[in-house]
Amino acid sequence: MGEDVVLSVAGPRVPCFKLCWRLQQPDSFIPEFATSGKSGVYFNVDKPGHIQSGDEVRLIHGAENSVKTLDIARFLFGTPAREDELRFIMSLPGLSKSALFALESKIFHTQDQQRAGQNRWKGLREVKVDRVVDETPDIKSFTLIPTDGKPLAPFKAGQFLTVKLPIDGGTPMKIWSLSDYHETPESYRLSIKKERLGAGSGFMHGEIKSGATLDIAAPLGRFSLDRGSFKPILFLAASIGITPLLSMLKAHTSRGEDMPPAYLVHCNRNGALQPFREELDALAMTPNVSILHVFSKPSKEDESARNFDVSGRLTFDVIEDFIGDAHIMDGDLRIDMPLFEFDFYVCGPESFQADMINGLISAGANQHQIFQESFQSGESDQQLGTIAGAEVVFSKPDVTVTWDAGENVTLLELAEAAGLSPDNACRMGVCQSCSQELLEGEVYYEMRPTHYPEDNQVLLCCARPASRRVVLSG
Repeated sequence: MGEDVVLSVAGPRVPCFKLCWRLQQPDSFIPEFATSGKSGVYFNVDKPGHIQSGDEVRLIHGAENSVKTLDIARFLFGTPAREDELRFIMSLPGLSKSALFALESKIFHTQDQQRAGQNRWKGLREVKVDRVVDETPDIKSFTLIPTDGKPLAPFKAGQFLTVKLPIDGGTPMKIWSLSDYHETPESYRLSIKKERLGAGSGFMHGEIKSGATLDIAAPLGRFSLDRGSFKPILFLAASIGITPLLSMLKAHTSRGEDMPPAYLVHCNRNGALQPFREELDALAMTPNVSILHVFSKPSKEDESARNFDVSGRLTFDVIEDFIGDAHIMDGDLRIDMPLFEFDFYVCGPESFQADMINGLISAGANQHQIFQESFQSGESDQQLGTIAGAEVVFSKPDVTVTWDAGENVTLLELAEAAGLSPDNACRMGVCQSCSQELLEGEVYYEMRPTHYPEDNQVLLCCARPASRRVVLSG
């Protein structure tokens, strides 16, 4: 540019959510704009100097065997990509640190998607209780190992196990969150609080010892960590609600020291009733991890040991102070991260979740980035989950296929695997070309599409079954 300045392309510009506010657009405008080819690019300044109006802009060199910035933006905002494709882009010289960071995050998401279908089984499988640990007077952890010696299925942090219990008068199915995390698990851990009216939790506490056997289904659940996100994370947990969030925090720290900052708040009555304190203290030593312990009624022993940070009920003044220094580094550049840039995961009693979510939204959090677990104590001992499989009928040309939650594919991917070729283009809910009429059943969107379809229509590229039978028009 001009006589002196030399620039080189460093990657696509990723627009900020503040752009939506200034243009009075919904949050869905961000991925739409980022993948439009009109959001701009970042440049490296290879040779500095002065430019002025009227200076000539010349192309000096075009890289060979490279990738378009628009393709990079599409990979970042939903277009499926293989890990080798992403690593090739990351190897390109001159790529910006922000693009590298976002692509590395995408790799974790891709790896999790690939692992989701590994070693899964249909129906129930026998496991042995290898170890029982008293976490608190009313919480026990049960470590489960397979009796057949075959590998266990990987799971997304935050998911749960369905357990068949041999209780007198029936064999009820109970659901509990996995409380640990390993990318290739050799065991599963369930941490269960004994509830006053919980038949299932009472049975586990009273009857299940080391050496007992149980039947379990493969891990499931929509409430899971997206390790592909490059935003800071705030985990909010109360009491036993820590179980899925502990799994998530461990999965997050497995990304290494360059992971986005993570903040965890754990609310308990006192230290004697707090599970996993040693594990949390160890995680707090990890770079980019901060943990806040809130005791509503600390004991004299807690006061003496000062093993908590806040006494009383959790307030949003406390949360704002806790995350007030949130930032990420782009090289030597510090970028402050306000509340609306965070991802939020909330788990605990319903009243706690409602208070936290309402408070977050009132304080300016992006409500589309708040994820919660339906956590119910008492007689049900269950957390709201998802179906294990479904029969999906594409009425034209009358093809019926089976959807498996473990494989977690979209309806579009399911159709393509069955040899069908539905119309599609963007694969992220923008173009609406894959929309079909829903004739029977229900669907859900695990990742929010940029535009929702009209009533009784389904976007195949984003949707998954939410009922055991789904019938579509095409």
